[in-house]
Amino acid sequence: MNSNSRVFAGCAVLFAVISVGLLVAVIVLAVQLEQLKNQQSQPGATNGGADRKSQTDDWRKYPATPSVFDTLTETDITEIRDFLHSQPELNLVPISQADMASNYIYMMEPVLPNKTDVLRHLDNGEAVPERSARVSCFMGGENPPIIREFIVSPIPNIAQYKDSDNPAERRPIPWHTRPANPVEILAIEAAVVRPVMEQLFHILEETYGYWYHNCTDRCLVFNYVPRGLRDGDRQMFIWGFRSKIDGYYLWPVSLLLLVDVNGNDPTQYNLTRLYFENHSFVSTDELLANYGNIICIHTYPIPTASATYGSPELRGERKANWKKLPKQTEPEGRRFTVDGQKVKYLDWEFNFRLRAVTGLQVMDIRFKGERLAYEISMSDVAVYYSGNEPAGILANFVDAGWSIGTLHQPLMKGYDCPENAAYFNNTFFESGTGKPRTYVDALCLFEQNTGLPVRRHRSIDFFGADQSKYFYKFSMPGSVLILRGIPTVWNYDYIFDFVFHPNGVIEVKVASTGYIQTFTYPLGGNSRYGNFVNRDFGILANLHHHLFNVKVDLDIGGQQNRFETWDLQLENRTNPLAPEERWLQKRAAVNLRKTESEALIKYKFEEPKYYVMYNQQRNNTAGYARGYRIYANGFSKVILPEGWYSENGIPWARHQLTVTKYKDNEDTTASIYNQADPYNPVKNFEKFYGDNEGIVDQDLVAWVSLGLQHIPVMEDIPVTTTPGKQLSVVLAPLNYFDEDPSITSQDAIVDRP
Repeated sequence: MNSNSRVFAGCAVLFAVISVGLLVAVIVLAVQLEQLKNQQSQPGATNGGADRKSQTDDWRKYPATPSVFDTLTETDITEIRDFLHSQPELNLVPISQADMASNYIYMMEPVLPNKTDVLRHLDNGEAVPERSARVSCFMGGENPPIIREFIVSPIPNIAQYKDSDNPAERRPIPWHTRPANPVEILAIEAAVVRPVMEQLFHILEETYGYWYHNCTDRCLVFNYVPRGLRDGDRQMFIWGFRSKIDGYYLWPVSLLLLVDVNGNDPTQYNLTRLYFENHSFVSTDELLANYGNIICIHTYPIPTASATYGSPELRGERKANWKKLPKQTEPEGRRFTVDGQKVKYLDWEFNFRLRAVTGLQVMDIRFKGERLAYEISMSDVAVYYSGNEPAGILANFVDAGWSIGTLHQPLMKGYDCPENAAYFNNTFFESGTGKPRTYVDALCLFEQNTGLPVRRHRSIDFFGADQSKYFYKFSMPGSVLILRGIPTVWNYDYIFDFVFHPNGVIEVKVASTGYIQTFTYPLGGNSRYGNFVNRDFGILANLHHHLFNVKVDLDIGGQQNRFETWDLQLENRTNPLAPEERWLQKRAAVNLRKTESEALIKYKFEEPKYYVMYNQQRNNTAGYARGYRIYANGFSKVILPEGWYSENGIPWARHQLTVTKYKDNEDTTASIYNQADPYNPVKNFEKFYGDNEGIVDQDLVAWVSLGLQHIPVMEDIPVTTTPGKQLSVVLAPLNYFDEDPSITSQDAIVDRP
């Protein structure tokens, strides 16, 4: 072969190699593009920093596998409403046509099937249990008026309804216990508030520079809070604020109305008490007759539109070299996936849902394939104030009365949650419109590097001369999955986090932020109930007690569980190294709690304990019963004596930990009716343990109460901050595993020289 032929042959071979290489590259690129396309269509896929709206839209379109834990859809809600409206014997009308003498739907929420049926479905492959919903109706057209709750089923294709008969609740549900609602508020406004405000126009104008009717940009607005002064009584205390200014919660006026709203006839509603400038009157006529006589006329400055007090806008000099916040990345995409409301993350699996009354619930929680808990959820929230002025005295709030779950509204992406979070909607029946309502992006889910190692060690050669040498060192960065919701309950925002750690630990965290509630205290000086945050306007921030109740339904190796405390006791013994001397030290004594009354825990620092739920029939390799420890960072004591008036509305707060035998009808400590009558509450938690059932080898539920005493200070203005206001319940393995389960995590590193 001549040289030209060899050159040609070489070129041909080279060309062939290049062609094959290009073909392979094209094939690889096509495969990668297809994989990327598939990843972006999956939940948990990252779009590499593309527009977040597109990412959200892809998430919404992902097909969901139906689950027994699914919440109601807009279609479900519409079907339930239309079905009940079609039952002539109920005589229901749309809320837009309702008055106080009408029958109408107030709220609805899905009812979980019996736990036994759910577990048969999940564990034995039996059919999905029938879905149903509970519907609360205000029956003002009945004689006497009453509240009725119905169970409608099945969903979809509803065929029947029946009265809800819950032995854990008071029946029948009294008319006076209903939550405040638009129908009633409009009736009170027309019958009482507007006429009273018109009579007081010149006083309001002179005192505050704000009034109620024809007020344009100087309007007073009112907060309506239902609660009588004793069982069976319905009063509405109506509290005035300046409006059209940032942080209107910080701009109250020294005016409070107490209105009798018993019955269903607004013409019978009347003003029973009026408080103005720290004076009490039985009528507007009495106030007008004494104005300027017994009242020292006090003219408050008028807030200006540019006032910074209460405004969240940035203050101070802007720094030219201010840099953006650090951000987390997911270099290979999300490590969690979601199908409908079911999440899978590393060794974790769980379902989540929003309940209209109480908010976030996490269901069927599994780690490494084993169920640890059937349900962990927020159960109730309350805040109790104190004060010299009537508004402070009466301001005791049981937040389920405002349906906490419906108050999870859209989150601010990149601020409330990281930019790479996945977001989910909140769909519920809206009482004010009688229609389904959906808030988009109301929950978020994200993985976060905590910045704190889960475990680490440097094994130093302490035996050698050179202690800079080491045998090995290892570390495992802390990374957790967080499910977050932030309801805004009037002035406060509560950040609820369900946190899943790589070592089998589950944490429920709550942090308080938002605006503090203030009161007008015109007397000046100082107060024993709080601190002034604006002396020019006589605005006082009163002390108050935040309280939270968490439901923990652990299923350790099944439903045959026990509860015991490991009590730390002081031992006085002989010192074996010096027999003539005594030695004091701690020792643990195991105390099995056999009945519900024995499992009522009031925390005492003098009696430190471990709180342990375990399965006596399931042991680890060392022979210890597999269990979980319940630990709380935020136990808090209610100072009010048990049984004292409104304290009866939150009996769950009397004990920091209560363990009861599981019952399907004892699903939560909360009720939408306890706000209006805390004296003889519709749902009384005392009944959960009042029968004192045995709790050995039973399906058990722990009710954990947390709290925070808050005496506001100037730094709570304009908005109170979360540091120092975080509480948590931690559920940690206790001899459940043979070793730390995160030892299998590939996030860790071991370095040997």
